[in-house]
Amino acid sequence: MPHFAYTARARDGTIQTGRFDAASEDEALTSLQHRGLFVVSLGFAEAVASPMSKRLTVSVRRVKARRMHGRVTVGDHVLLCQQLATLVEAGVPLLKSLEVVSAQVESRMLLSALDHVRKDVEGGRTLKDALATHPAVFSAMWLNLVETGEASGHLAEAMQQLARHFERSRHLRTEVQTAMTYPAFLICASALVMVVFMYFIIPKFSSMFGSMGMELPLLTKLVLAASEISRKYAVAIIVAAGAIGYLLIRYLRTEPGQWTADRLILRLPLLGRLMTYAQLAEFMQGLGTLLDSGVPLLSSLQILSNSATNKLYGQAIGEVREAVKEGKPMAEPMAKIELFPPMAVQMVLVGEEVGELGKMVGRVSSYYEERAETLIARMTKLFEPFAIVFMGGLVLVIVLSIFLPIFKMSSGVNIK
Repeated sequence: MPHFAYTARARDGTIQTGRFDAASEDEALTSLQHRGLFVVSLGFAEAVASPMSKRLTVSVRRVKARRMHGRVTVGDHVLLCQQLATLVEAGVPLLKSLEVVSAQVESRMLLSALDHVRKDVEGGRTLKDALATHPAVFSAMWLNLVETGEASGHLAEAMQQLARHFERSRHLRTEVQTAMTYPAFLICASALVMVVFMYFIIPKFSSMFGSMGMELPLLTKLVLAASEISRKYAVAIIVAAGAIGYLLIRYLRTEPGQWTADRLILRLPLLGRLMTYAQLAEFMQGLGTLLDSGVPLLSSLQILSNSATNKLYGQAIGEVREAVKEGKPMAEPMAKIELFPPMAVQMVLVGEEVGELGKMVGRVSSYYEERAETLIARMTKLFEPFAIVFMGGLVLVIVLSIFLPIFKMSSGVNIK
């Protein structure tokens, strides 16, 4: 009968190791689980690696050899959580689960982190402590949900909640990015049209008008002057634009720059409302996920304050936490902050009164997600006619500046 060696964690958090005989690996795993142990690793006591381990090692090497992206995206987190949840729920030991998911990741940074996490877990550390050594990859929400899942013995459920949280966050961010893509495309297209006319088309007409010696209309003079200046000082304009863009990017990466950008975005007519909905949905969604997982309210607010993508909302959540820390209900400080609309405050108040705050903020999150998606659809429809009018007006001005002198020359009418 095969001899197995195991490393497992008891319900009190202590690490147990040992060896015993079992007919198969599945039988050994079932036996340990019936003892109330969370299996970290399980394998044959002999030093020879199992065929599964060999296949996984080869698979990981292949992943390392192939081309992958550098940063860790929200999609990487979603896949990692879903795969871990499936494997752990199926009874696969944690070490083997980490080995399997490492063979599937597409981020070099995440792969490196998982390699270190696997070694730390193999050395006896909890998964939460192992993840905590990589704060750039695994956020505080990761750590708190994993810690709660390990303590309760429901790590698979914690992973599923994380996957749902990241999936909804990715969906909302994608919607917001989609709404901002169209204006950016409009600006780039307009700039390209201007460059083509100013540098290639208008100079040809400028030489033709100059040889005629005729008095040009004011609009034509302005367009020709703009074309001549842009061509004459093209290098200076490009250098100045590059310098301004570089300095602006550097400034936006600083703390004051981030505050300025976040404050300005929230004040914009349509985009500001969209970002408000997105921030409220993100806050309520994260709060609901943490509370449903058993994370205390104060800890949840601290996590969300530090992870907020908008500085103003991060500060506001921090103020709410301080008030809750003093014993006040959460709805009271929210009502005094303009960033939280009355509807959100009322829903939180009802959730606190009935003792279902987690479920209530989840509903608020769904509401603001729907509002954001509706606003994005409206903005897209509004930008279509605006783009047509803007681009058409731009081309019309340039075309008129070219054809007015031609009309004057052919009709003999004195146009000024």
